[in-house]
Amino acid sequence: MKYLISIDGGGTKTKFCVSDLDGNILKEHTTGSTNYKSVGIQKTYENINNGFEKILEDLHIDYNDIEYTVFGISGCDSPNDYRIIMKAILKVGLNKEKIYLVNDAVLAFYAQTDAPGLVIVAGTGSIVLGIREDGDIYRVGGWGYNFSDLGSGYDIGRKVLKKVLLYCDECIEYSDLFDCVLDFFNADSFKKLTYMITEINNNVEIANLASLVIDCAERGDKLAVEILRESSIELSKLAQVILSKISNSMKNNKSEIDIVLSGGTLNRTIYAQMLINNLREENTDKKLKFILQENQPVYGGIRLAIALANRRVKHG
Repeated sequence: MKYLISIDGGGTKTKFCVSDLDGNILKEHTTGSTNYKSVGIQKTYENINNGFEKILEDLHIDYNDIEYTVFGISGCDSPNDYRIIMKAILKVGLNKEKIYLVNDAVLAFYAQTDAPGLVIVAGTGSIVLGIREDGDIYRVGGWGYNFSDLGSGYDIGRKVLKKVLLYCDECIEYSDLFDCVLDFFNADSFKKLTYMITEINNNVEIANLASLVIDCAERGDKLAVEILRESSIELSKLAQVILSKISNSMKNNKSEIDIVLSGGTLNRTIYAQMLINNLREENTDKKLKFILQENQPVYGGIRLAIALANRRVKHG
């Protein structure tokens, strides 16, 4: 019996999923982070290795029984990232010809639909990927918080903090959103809040403000709506680049383009609707189908592994 394995490697944890060649799930396991930019390459290797040791032991199999392994790893962004991560993977003992390594956003796409199409990820960070029928991948964004990740939770959080500081400096008018931020930080005054904001050194803490902005926007706060609208336009511009590439590469037998919306800021919110409206307005000549992320991305790795095993997708 042969097996397919999917690994969804994130910044906090890594999910392993094992199936038979028909995609029937047989085993799942979770280990620590495998984003080497967060935990280092040695820890990445250890968490991958520990996951495989557990799976092989529980199923009483060895590496020769594995038909394909798909790795979707956060932080796998550049050719150099690919080389670093692949080197760690090969130390585990897998056959390189049976390994497919991609950014974790690819798994989010395949968990919901099949190529061709797009996945727009907007969580703490953001990235847009387009996947052609043959499995080739287009990508924009996701180059880090300092210079990229437009439309992400971090981007939205940073924008609201800039507005709060401008208010504290008496440069802009009051908004109810500012009191929400005050409560978020448990600050007893805006004067104290300014110092608390300037001491933040955690990107996730900034990104967590996005849900607050979304809640305020859904209650009608004008400034919150303005911030979300600005970020949604920036994110839709990134998506439009990929959408055009996918549309041009598609065969005539599929007129509808699937767009998967993934990440915490796009989970049934006013922000997701803004993004959808932007893209529909820009593409009146195309049929767009928007799909909210519901299935766990790790299951997308199993679907991709089946496509690889059946040669519907090129081995990278």
